[in-house]
Amino acid sequence: MELMNWEYVDYHSGNRKAKFRNLSDFEPSNQSKKGKKGIGIWLFFFFLVVVLNLIAWFSSAFCDFYIKTIFPIWGRTYGWLCGLVPFSVGEKMLCIAVILILCFLILAIFWLIGGLLFQITWIKTVFGIYGSILAWIFLAVLWIMTLNCTILYHASTFDQKYMPSRIEKKYSVEDLTKLRNYVVGQINLLAPQLTRDEEGYLIYNEDIPDRARKEVQKLGESYDQLKGYYPRSKPISFSGFMSQMHMAGYYFPFSMETNYNDTMYIANKPSTICHELAHLKGFIYEDEAGLIGYLACITSEDLFFQYCGYINVYNYIERDFRNAVSEKKYKKCVKINEYAERDNIFLTEEAWKEVEEKAIFSTETVDVWSDKFTTTSLKLNGVKIGMEVYNKVVDLLLKYYDGKIET
Repeated sequence: MELMNWEYVDYHSGNRKAKFRNLSDFEPSNQSKKGKKGIGIWLFFFFLVVVLNLIAWFSSAFCDFYIKTIFPIWGRTYGWLCGLVPFSVGEKMLCIAVILILCFLILAIFWLIGGLLFQITWIKTVFGIYGSILAWIFLAVLWIMTLNCTILYHASTFDQKYMPSRIEKKYSVEDLTKLRNYVVGQINLLAPQLTRDEEGYLIYNEDIPDRARKEVQKLGESYDQLKGYYPRSKPISFSGFMSQMHMAGYYFPFSMETNYNDTMYIANKPSTICHELAHLKGFIYEDEAGLIGYLACITSEDLFFQYCGYINVYNYIERDFRNAVSEKKYKKCVKINEYAERDNIFLTEEAWKEVEEKAIFSTETVDVWSDKFTTTSLKLNGVKIGMEVYNKVVDLLLKYYDGKIET
């Protein structure tokens, strides 16, 4: 039933005035209804992803089930699609994200000046639309991070799945010494056998990303979670900036890609790529991915890959060993040979010089902020020790070699 308009006469002015309007005039507009509906949908999915995170935090069984049944789907679908593109899709996404944030900041300034101070309607409208778009992008980011990253942090770890009897075992300095001497021995054995240039740097003419993918797939014969499809790892265009952060590679959950620093010294590439590929199978912790990268390399038939696997873990082991023994005992131990000393670098001197010449910010500044960001990110995902998790690979190596190294 519609309430009709009626009028009355203002006897002071003689003007007619409407007393009531149609009820429809008081009803919310279609645009207002759509806006409320959109907010309702957004809040529903936000609530859902929060619940999903809470379940993940308190149920490793749920996370294990997810990794086994659902997580592989992402790699075989849009991970496969992104893999068809020759460049890093994730890197382009990061560039777009930076642009979107800058645009938001610029619009926010216009909104404060033009929208609030001068009440310019169209600026308010544009800012509102852009803000809504960013809100939905934020929700999408939250979902993807949850599905492709956060849940993985709360699943059973590599040693819980494949070395359960050694989880609580404590290892002695003697065990660490055996491990250290074994790795140094393998390094010194393999280093002279590899091809080098006139300056003594390693040369390898085969396709490293393709070989790395095959080695991790082969490791799936021993560790079933590593079975299945792997996209090809891609180099990063901004490898110089990655070098300033001392970053060798990264797994990008939004494109299900693994990326590596193409500027770093060649000896770092095999284990780095294998390490990042391990993340695609749900092994998100850096220490367990480091162990998988190591195992994929040393079990290879390729001597170059074997050597790179050993030298990649050498610094972690050497640091723990040096802290555990006296200076006198350390000096008596066998050291890596001159070939390995040359290979034990992140970048060559020439590469570092080129990076510094092209750098916008100083390496010290970039490195500090990179460490802060990585530490914060790890702690938000429940890794209380932050970047120290990388060094925990030594504990996993001790568990893996338990009883396998002869004195």
